Amino acid sequence: MDALRPDVLIIGAGAAGLAAAARLSQAGLRVSIVEARDRIGGRVLTKHPPGLSSAVELGAEFVHGRPPESFELIKAADLDMQETAGQPFCSTQQGIGKCNFWQRIEKVLERMKKEGSHDQSFARFLDELKDPKISAEDKEAACKYVRGFHAAHPVDISVQSLIEGMEAEEKIDGDRAFRLPGGYDQLLKALHQQCEKRHVQLRLNSPVRRVRWSRGQVELDVGDNSHKTRLASTRMISTLPLGLLMHSQNGSDSVQFDPPLTAKTEALSKLRVGHVIRVTMVFRQRFWTAIKAEGKSLQEMSFLFSEDKAFPTFWSLFPNEAPVLTAWAPAGSAERLSVLSDEEICNQALDAVARAFHLSRSSLQQDLVHAYTHNWQTDPFSRGAYSYIGVGGSEAQRALAAPLENTIFFAGEATNFEGHHGTVHGAIASGYRAAAEILSA
Repeated sequence: MDALRPDVLIIGAGAAGLAAAARLSQAGLRVSIVEARDRIGGRVLTKHPPGLSSAVELGAEFVHGRPPESFELIKAADLDMQETAGQPFCSTQQGIGKCNFWQRIEKVLERMKKEGSHDQSFARFLDELKDPKISAEDKEAACKYVRGFHAAHPVDISVQSLIEGMEAEEKIDGDRAFRLPGGYDQLLKALHQQCEKRHVQLRLNSPVRRVRWSRGQVELDVGDNSHKTRLASTRMISTLPLGLLMHSQNGSDSVQFDPPLTAKTEALSKLRVGHVIRVTMVFRQRFWTAIKAEGKSLQEMSFLFSEDKAFPTFWSLFPNEAPVLTAWAPAGSAERLSVLSDEEICNQALDAVARAFHLSRSSLQQDLVHAYTHNWQTDPFSRGAYSYIGVGGSEAQRALAAPLENTIFFAGEATNFEGHHGTVHGAIASGYRAAAEILSA
């Protein structure tokens, strides 16, 4: 893009920002993307360890269902894709056994779909659910699912939002999941390649400090005291994560809007930031294949659900046979761990693996090649993993997504009001939506 003033400024080069830039630039508009990090991708963060047959994901990993936003990109870029497979197992203090975890969850969720007619928290719904066919163990499994899959506290998350999310997933075969063995970053690169390069300027290492705006005018203060830049345009798309938007409201060290986004205060109060800590461990071999549960090898283990307080969930890459195991700590577990250093978090993850698989830590330590993690909670450019909806927030995402003065537009997974928040394809769809709003204006 030449040095002419851009038609649109975009804050953030994650999935939403790149999607919006692709659509706008294809329509002939000049776009300047301002990204605080030294890379594109946002909360997609992929590592490529040498000698490993699969990439290591520290952010988004799964393609949930068959969403057209992702599958069209995968097809256009001819990316290798692999459907998840395998069998779940459960670990208790007594040992590892076959698992009916998903069946317990389904019982509760199906009942929720039938009876969740008025909005309330998931915890309250469970308290009021009186059914002899649904046990306390079933309810506890459902709570673990809400914490693990939605990174949400059961006392906060809206039942109505869960139902709407389930209905949205059914339309895209949401009971299936896929991985990109070559790395999720390939999908972001494919999205970037769809941008018309002559119309798009990408500025990395360019954190936005202040947004000054009025109707038909936006100015961004970019950079730090050693190198400041001011960018201007008539329109802007913010793809700031929910955590950063919330921080901007309370005057903390985040992007400051002048004037403040007071029109978004109520919507933000109804949304929640989900917290996740994940540790992806590369071992010399798939040690779990030598373990048996009720006479069956863990050779085809997909998930292992445990009672561990720090990391309650683990998964392999099966059917990919790379010796990679992920430890997952959501919601309250993540909040407790997030105050630790990366080294301490990885050590706690290895301890949790030893407890869940009933192995000695020393043997695992000898087998461990490397452990990777990224603390999204303390990351100054994310302030959390992904969003969920609190009680009474059924219209909050739509309100957050609404443009201001035909000047500031909003995208990002937290602004997806079609049931796909918390997903990469939801973020992409929100970028397409924001671009369409600008083009129609």
